[in-house]
Amino acid sequence: MKNIGLINNFYKIAGAVFLLLAKVKYMLQGYKTPRIFTMDDYERCAAYDISVVDGWIKYLNKYTSQSSDIRDKEVLELGPGADLGIGLYLLSKGVKKYNAIDVNGLAADTPIQFYEHLLKKLGQKQLSADLKCLKQLLSDFNRLNYVCRQDFSLTSSFLENSIDIIFSQAALEHFDDIENTIKQLSIVSKPGAILTALIDLKTHSRWIRDKDPNNIYRYSPAFYRLFRFRGIPNRLRPYHYEDIFIKYGWGNIQIFPIDTLSEDEYKKMRPFLFRDFYDDKNQMQYLSIILCATNQK
Repeated sequence: MKNIGLINNFYKIAGAVFLLLAKVKYMLQGYKTPRIFTMDDYERCAAYDISVVDGWIKYLNKYTSQSSDIRDKEVLELGPGADLGIGLYLLSKGVKKYNAIDVNGLAADTPIQFYEHLLKKLGQKQLSADLKCLKQLLSDFNRLNYVCRQDFSLTSSFLENSIDIIFSQAALEHFDDIENTIKQLSIVSKPGAILTALIDLKTHSRWIRDKDPNNIYRYSPAFYRLFRFRGIPNRLRPYHYEDIFIKYGWGNIQIFPIDTLSEDEYKKMRPFLFRDFYDDKNQMQYLSIILCATNQK
């Protein structure tokens, strides 16, 4: 037991150091994509974009208990990150329009060579889409609509009742005002619109993420605020998201655990969490989830 205590104290100190380093890095360089690979690795980036979309569709089908048809749908992605390859892949699958909104304009600097590589890869998948037309979509803002706004205002960027499907990949956990975002989603999405979002609940600093995935939950709110910067994980747990979605008219909420702690791992670290995260309702065994919900307004 003594060794467990020493290890947890070490992780708590190490985690605080990583939080400080993350804040300093943000102050010096601004927000950077948390991907462990760079845009220069075209093959890995393209494979990532394709796998993300395939994962969303897999859980969309699981959620609806049928093969969901995304053709002729208007899609919104929250926080697309470093490139718009996901948008191109969705359009190749027959999506009518792809919209994306972000605070940080990371995708504005994506090299054209990446998209050329992605289009070749899509061609290898023998998709029925016209790849020449897809290439033209890079400059067709009527179908590939990328919005970058510091205020992240959905209602100022998209028409009311215009969105059929909302996707998000490891973005919701970075939002400062998740309640306002969900409130606005209820306005811009159609009645019956479906959201499918992967939420990464873990610590984001790379080394300690693998060693102590729940590290950010060791600290009091006051201490954690000392390291705050725009984009730092908000520490919301699955029930928080569920409560907010219900508040703004979403229902049939289903949460699918993706990455979890074993019961033994959870028992060892639970006594060292900050008291706000003791209760079982926090589901601290869940390290990442897919959340699906339907707009029932």
